[in-house]
Amino acid sequence: MSIPLTEEDALMMLSAEVHVGSKNANYQMKKYVYARNKNGHNIIKLDNIWDKMVLAARAICAVENSSDVCVIAARTKSQRAVLKFARYTQTTPIAGRFTPGTFTNQIQSAFREPRLLVINDPISDHQPVRESSFVNIPVIAFCNTDSPLRYIDIAIPCN
Repeated sequence: MSIPLTEEDALMMLSAEVHVGSKNANYQMKKYVYARNKNGHNIIKLDNIWDKMVLAARAICAVENSSDVCVIAARTKSQRAVLKFARYTQTTPIAGRFTPGTFTNQIQSAFREPRLLVINDPISDHQPVRESSFVNIPVIAFCNTDSPLRYIDIAIPCN
């Protein structure tokens, strides 16, 4: 049974404009697109956003130890959000530059073995996504309409 989308939640998402995507659409993200607005931006279906957010929340809650969830953001605008999320959920944050080999090179001092990876943008966070595919770590990603979905297990369509 899924958690229903309430009117209050829908209004919050509309006011934050999470449903407005980019002008381009990846072929894998077209199934989440409802229409285009007059400016040419893709409009994402709110039901899809909500269903994927509920699925991602269930996946995060399924991990027994919350410190085994690694939250990553390379973009400057999302680093503060990642640090706050990690603080309130006791997950492991990586804000800023991701050091290659963090998930695959055991000799490295920053070596980690997370059970789940949450990333902000598959384009800017391509290195941790690729490394997670080598060691079979599931990935949850916030994806815009032009984001590639390669190696992404749960894609949350949003702006």
